[in-house]
Amino acid sequence: MPTKLVAPLIQTFELTETDAKYGTDGSPTTVTIRQATQQQHEQRQQMFADFNRVFNLQKENEVEFKESRNFLALARNEVFLTMVDCNILDENGNALFKFKRNGNNSVLDMDTLEFSKAYGRLPGDVAHEIHMKVREVNLSWASNPLGSSY
Repeated sequence: MPTKLVAPLIQTFELTETDAKYGTDGSPTTVTIRQATQQQHEQRQQMFADFNRVFNLQKENEVEFKESRNFLALARNEVFLTMVDCNILDENGNALFKFKRNGNNSVLDMDTLEFSKAYGRLPGDVAHEIHMKVREVNLSWASNPLGSSY
């Protein structure tokens, strides 16, 4: 019998550190994270695709390697790729992040720019707590944060 795919793990977390520091109206602040599929692994890996090698023709045997690493941008991208629900509200009481139903599941309904603007409004410790939940569901990213998930 051939392999039958199973749905990715989806897990909802209470943001207990966020609620303890910033308070709540009684209901907990939550985030729901989906386990990354191959598509999300490839999108994440694209952040590591640029690698420049520069040869100095004036000096024999001189080679310069350049690559960029922005760990906070990586964290934001991982959240963008896997967050499927979150009930954080903006200053006016509106949902900070937008989601839509896709069959029985919820998916992010924001492009990368919209998401970056919303995510950028979070206090750093809240963004960090959300990202830790992403890493909890996507263990390969936690164990190998700078590269391939293989």
